[in-house]
Amino acid sequence: MINLNNETDYKLLAKTKKFYNFFISINLILFICIFLKLSFIYNEKKETKGIFSHDKKLKLLPTIYDSVGNAIAYSDYNYSIFTIDEKFNYLKRDATSKDIKEILYKSDPSIKFERILTRKYPYDSIISNFVGRVDIDHKGISLIEGKINPNSENIHLSLNLQLQQKIYKSLKKDTLELNPDFSFNVLVDLSKEQIISNVFIDNQSKLFDKSYMPLKDSAFEFGSVFKPFIVYSAIKNKKITLDEYFNVDESVYIGKKLVNDFPRSSQIPYQVKDILKKSSNRGAVLIGRTLDCQKELKRDLGLFGLLQSTNIGFELYSIDPIVNNFRGSYCDTIPYGYGLSVSPIQLINAYGIMITGRDDFKATINKKNFQKENIFNSNSIILNKLLFYANKLNNDLYNDFLVAGKTGTADKTIGENSFQNVAYISYFPYNDPKYLSLTFMQNPKDKYGPFMTAGNTVKPVFFNILDNIYMDLDLTILSKKGTDI
Repeated sequence: MINLNNETDYKLLAKTKKFYNFFISINLILFICIFLKLSFIYNEKKETKGIFSHDKKLKLLPTIYDSVGNAIAYSDYNYSIFTIDEKFNYLKRDATSKDIKEILYKSDPSIKFERILTRKYPYDSIISNFVGRVDIDHKGISLIEGKINPNSENIHLSLNLQLQQKIYKSLKKDTLELNPDFSFNVLVDLSKEQIISNVFIDNQSKLFDKSYMPLKDSAFEFGSVFKPFIVYSAIKNKKITLDEYFNVDESVYIGKKLVNDFPRSSQIPYQVKDILKKSSNRGAVLIGRTLDCQKELKRDLGLFGLLQSTNIGFELYSIDPIVNNFRGSYCDTIPYGYGLSVSPIQLINAYGIMITGRDDFKATINKKNFQKENIFNSNSIILNKLLFYANKLNNDLYNDFLVAGKTGTADKTIGENSFQNVAYISYFPYNDPKYLSLTFMQNPKDKYGPFMTAGNTVKPVFFNILDNIYMDLDLTILSKKGTDI
């Protein structure tokens, strides 16, 4: 108990009052600070809400990378400037920080800012019609983008942007020279079964939608690139020998229609290798007629994957092939590329199976870390030799890289318009294939030679591409071993 008559107790009481006053002051200061902080935060949010409107709470999508780590598609924010005086009106989309600061400095209350989550495609010009698109709510709606969601992991594709860029530049130059409706080139690493480049150039006034991927979404009659399948099947089923001759000088009819070879250059019967080299339609029909179309040929085309859709990765499936009924005249037209329309990826896989000997070959756009050896068989070895011989060209690249291949020219008529689709499928080195390429143009209006054929259009286009990219390819596997014909 404090004794008020005691001086010491008075001093103690005074000290106690000072302590309480100090304690109350500290708490009051803390309360004021907290209050001001909360007020500041509230006002900041209120101001931000007034300046940055339409900010939807959208989720980031995973980043899509090429095979070496370049971002092909990623999520980021855009800022747009707009007014709402009489009606909503954008002043500038995708505004920079400098643009925003300049507007803020003017202090015009009618001008607002919009913060939007967007999808960026930094390499869209060279990978058009491949990745797909997202909608306004940042949800994938087509192609690869349509198969991913915010919970997906980052994606690594098989594409190599360095190769893609070089092929795009080369193909673009030839597209401008030859003036097709559109052109594309696909390059496949056979050992990894990966599509390492997929260039599409739309040369039409009305462009295809971004959801269209030619690799899987179109079916074409590819012309004479089908001849090797007929030869392979006839050899496999022991219906022909390589020494056998076929009289292509005599008339060959499909019903009442005469089958022509163009240009006509034969004076003697052809062996199989010459039928492929000269791309003789008559010879291909005669070889095809040695097969049972409904059993042997249909079965082998099925094993090549030409009679059903295929998955290129990310559950993206090719268009169904347009398959004939394997009766009558249809059987005679398949050997030179009519009556059976397939997607580019189906044609690529069919050649992959035929030339590597791997029956399960399937090229995809997924990045893979494994490598497969070519296992071959007697039929694939024979075909590879035949297609190297048939592809003979006075070109250093042909000899240096042992390029095998086959051209195909298909006549098309739409309404009153007739034109050619031209294709060239090639691979190298033929004695141990490592890379395969498909080059295609629809309706080229110009050419590099006297006739409108694949040999005067897409074949030189491919060699222009190869000249630009061979330094970027793994060609340590090149060997002259087994190059005899």
